[in-house]
Amino acid sequence: MQRVFCTKYSSDSKYVLTGSDETNIRLWKSLAWDKLGPVSSREKQALEYNEKLKDRYKYHPQVSRISRHRNVPHMVKSMSAEHTTIRNAKRVKDENKRKHSKPGSVPRIAERAKPVVEEKE
Repeated sequence: MQRVFCTKYSSDSKYVLTGSDETNIRLWKSLAWDKLGPVSSREKQALEYNEKLKDRYKYHPQVSRISRHRNVPHMVKSMSAEHTTIRNAKRVKDENKRKHSKPGSVPRIAERAKPVVEEKE
């Protein structure tokens, strides 16, 4: 899957549509645990009961911790840590250049102000 350029919710907000760089449109469930297709009355009651329990005890520390928890794949987590390390190393390198050079010769450039390398349509 290539870079995602646009996202849109369906009118009933049960699905998310994404458009990617490879000119594909993908359809995702907005709630991953949500069951597709017909739901029996017993299942519906159980889901409503569980939602009411979550709402009732949402301020309990352990319940709020569980509700905030998000599972992140190991590869995504390790790549994020690697990119953080790279960014910190670049920052330290720039600070050392500024520290050991003539004042004002190495200007500070914000990330937003750095030039765009390539733009594709």
